[in-house]
Amino acid sequence: MRRGALPKVPCCSRPRGLASALAALSLSLAPASGQAGEPGPAQSETAQTSPNLGQPNLGQPKPNPGQPNPGQPGGHKEQVLALYQAATRLLEAGRIAEACAMLEQGRTLDPTALNLLLRLGECLARTGKTAGAWNVFSETAAIAKSAGDPRAARAAALAAALEPRLSRMAIAVPPGSAAPGLEIRRNGVLLLPSQWGQALPVDPGTHTVEAKAPGRKRWSVVRAVPPDGAAVVIDVPLLQQEPPPRALTAATKGPTPVLPLDDRGGGAGAGRAQRLIALATGGAGLVGLGLGAVFGAEAIARRDASNRGHCDARSRCDAVGVALREDAQKAGTASTIAFSTGTAALLAAGLLLWTAPPSAAGPPSRRAIAAAAAGPGGFSLVVGGRY
Repeated sequence: MRRGALPKVPCCSRPRGLASALAALSLSLAPASGQAGEPGPAQSETAQTSPNLGQPNLGQPKPNPGQPNPGQPGGHKEQVLALYQAATRLLEAGRIAEACAMLEQGRTLDPTALNLLLRLGECLARTGKTAGAWNVFSETAAIAKSAGDPRAARAAALAAALEPRLSRMAIAVPPGSAAPGLEIRRNGVLLLPSQWGQALPVDPGTHTVEAKAPGRKRWSVVRAVPPDGAAVVIDVPLLQQEPPPRALTAATKGPTPVLPLDDRGGGAGAGRAQRLIALATGGAGLVGLGLGAVFGAEAIARRDASNRGHCDARSRCDAVGVALREDAQKAGTASTIAFSTGTAALLAAGLLLWTAPPSAAGPPSRRAIAAAAAGPGGFSLVVGGRY
């Protein structure tokens, strides 16, 4: 050897800690393919140049427009790596539910960490959530394909292996059952009309389906979905009409009540009783005004809540915003009715006090008639007579 010359090092003497660590990742969904957890060619190259070869490389894909890149300043690369490692230890210990929750947290921090997504799909499949695992594998395949990552083929193969085991649920709306404004939710998630009647993948277990429409009674059903490719169809019936409020219906059916107020010859006893009635009516009026104020404040609060990230300036709202706007409208209607009733009661109380006979000899007799009517459109009070 020539003096000063450096000894040649064989090309394959570099540590292979990363490849060995990821080779242990065997997804239970594809036991025949023992290499499911091994890195692809792009990841092996990263393993040779990574300064920390003893740690599993999450293998971030090439940055895409609109996709977060944890390698950039302000990213969550270290947190995602720590969550990945902790979830792997939990899986090895058999604490699958805790591992899935930890991987979901890592997915929130970085939805493009391919190895973390693959491990999350494995975790969900081990808990029996086949639809959730299939969605994760399909999403991983799409992300890897858009980034030119070779792990796209592995994720697509895992999704394809799961597909025959998927349980599905179809929520059908027969012709004539689609009431105007009909909304259908499965486990609280709004289904688009384009999804009605479609056999969508769902996890095995119980699912709650709800349907509602303006002016109609709510409908709901709880249905159990078996595992291993079961198919369940739920038909949504025509929702029944909601009857009008009972108090308003009774008021519109009968004749308009007339309250004669006559103090001719009433005497001191009659005046005292009329004043007591006036005080009671006035108290009811104050209660009505108080309820109107409470319902009004509730309507304003619901409206403001819908404008905080749920509805835009053109009143286009998501599911939460629609529910808040409906609650605000109901509270506003209740406030209007309470205010109208309270005001009418106060007017009637004032009239009763004004026409009450004096305790001793008083002015000439006075006669008044008050007529009150209530209906779906509001409340009205008509007063007349001779004074």
